[in-house]
Amino acid sequence: MSEALLNGPFLRATLANFFFFLNFASYFLLPLFLHSLGGNEATIGAVMGCSGLASLVVLPLVGTTIDRVGRRPFLLGGAALMALASLGFQFVHTIGPAVFALRILQGVAFAAAFTATTTFAAEFAPRARRARALGLFGLSTLLTHAIAPSLGEELVRRAGFPALFAAAMGCTLVVLIIALPLPEPHHVRHAVAAEVRRLQPIHWITAATMTLAGAGFGSVMTFIPTFVTTHGLGRVAYFFAAYTSTAILTRLVGAGASDRFGRRRVILPALVLLGISIFWLGRVEDLITLFAAGALFGTAQGISYPTLHAFLVDMASEAQMGRTQALFNGAFNLGVTGSAFAFGIIAERYGYRTMFSLSALTPIAAAAVFLIGTQPRISRIAGP
Repeated sequence: MSEALLNGPFLRATLANFFFFLNFASYFLLPLFLHSLGGNEATIGAVMGCSGLASLVVLPLVGTTIDRVGRRPFLLGGAALMALASLGFQFVHTIGPAVFALRILQGVAFAAAFTATTTFAAEFAPRARRARALGLFGLSTLLTHAIAPSLGEELVRRAGFPALFAAAMGCTLVVLIIALPLPEPHHVRHAVAAEVRRLQPIHWITAATMTLAGAGFGSVMTFIPTFVTTHGLGRVAYFFAAYTSTAILTRLVGAGASDRFGRRRVILPALVLLGISIFWLGRVEDLITLFAAGALFGTAQGISYPTLHAFLVDMASEAQMGRTQALFNGAFNLGVTGSAFAFGIIAERYGYRTMFSLSALTPIAAAAVFLIGTQPRISRIAGP
């Protein structure tokens, strides 16, 4: 791994993201907590989705101010709010207004902190190896998808959900220590006075693609815990192990493929593969096929997400960097949030298998939107 990808600011931003997502990924198990309190699938979807809804509400404010006031205040503030929310869950014993309020707080925290870390990563990544760098940055997220649910499930078995919430709070306190020395990029300190240019159609096309892809991804991440337990497919950790291990391997081996072959040539088949993997999840009957479908899901997500991220960064100027990162995160969040509400209702009425079959169509639609929307710009963005 080149020294350029391990310089101080890039590595520090990656570590901050890792500990932040250790907290975030711990709440993949929140549906089990809600289920233990008597919540049904629609209620679980509503609780999980309101966090993403809160993120969507505040992201426009984050996007319009982060390029002017800097990234670090958003990262520190988001980490502090996430720690506060984890503390609050210690006092939740029924599904009521407090649960929704804490999830809203988590959504605000996520919007601030994750936009800041992704903007830091995009700015500190070497331009010639941007997709690879952002893929490696993404490993700090993916690793937590394996570590947090696995350790969290064991914590819950041994000490209950309060132990899980306490561990999650500790992780965000570490973020505060790591993030304090992060430097603001030069253009933030000295060039932010220049007016931020209006976003272009290509930015919105990418956002629409991310929304649809996020809907498919969100349907899996929100409902796979209860799907696995309801159908007696084993421990939830097995799915997350398959998903994250292949996503990590994919990013280590193939995340830089679009730096060589072009973004478009990599994005389109990856989105189709994502849809196929979600459809397969709805058909699994045993642990082996669950593991295999999870592995395919991880491969597709491991390729599509960082490549779409690199594509959007390619299309952004320095003055737009924070704003486009907010757009990218907001679009993905919109898809995840919408899937929690819509597919939660479908799962309750028609079952998980029908729900996954329908949600598999969203990444396919994302591929269609990207194919049509980027067609006039093939000569610029398709690569060699």
